[in-house]
Amino acid sequence: MAENCILERSEILETIPQGEPFVFLDQAAIAEKSATGRYRIRGSEVFMPGHFPGRPVFPASIMVEALGQLAIAYIMYCYAEDGVQADSIYFLKSEDVHCQRKCLPGDGLEMTVRLLRVREPLIVFAGEISVDGEQALKVTSFTLSFATAP
Repeated sequence: MAENCILERSEILETIPQGEPFVFLDQAAIAEKSATGRYRIRGSEVFMPGHFPGRPVFPASIMVEALGQLAIAYIMYCYAEDGVQADSIYFLKSEDVHCQRKCLPGDGLEMTVRLLRVREPLIVFAGEISVDGEQALKVTSFTLSFATAP
């Protein structure tokens, strides 16, 4: 792996297979065995008016998606030389997801994913999200699958 790096939103959009309006990373910092990311809840996300009308709450399932996107940015940065194809990365499962806090428009999500193990074609991470130092969501483990170019 090259040195640690910081990816801004434009670079993230070029790195991960998801596109607007379904990208929940504004910045990602990639390290050797982990990554951190940030996302500011705008309140203008397409699903917010319906979740819930008049009292928008950022869905926990989307927070898990945001952790998955951060993990994909990590994979693409750390394993690109191995031929990992971005469009081959899929979320398989998560275990022990705990949501401890409502996240609302204006909140800044601070995300961390830690690499637990790699056994091609699977890669397992743990993740958590906090807002202003208060834990909002924790995932004991989540598994992604990936493929490398032949």
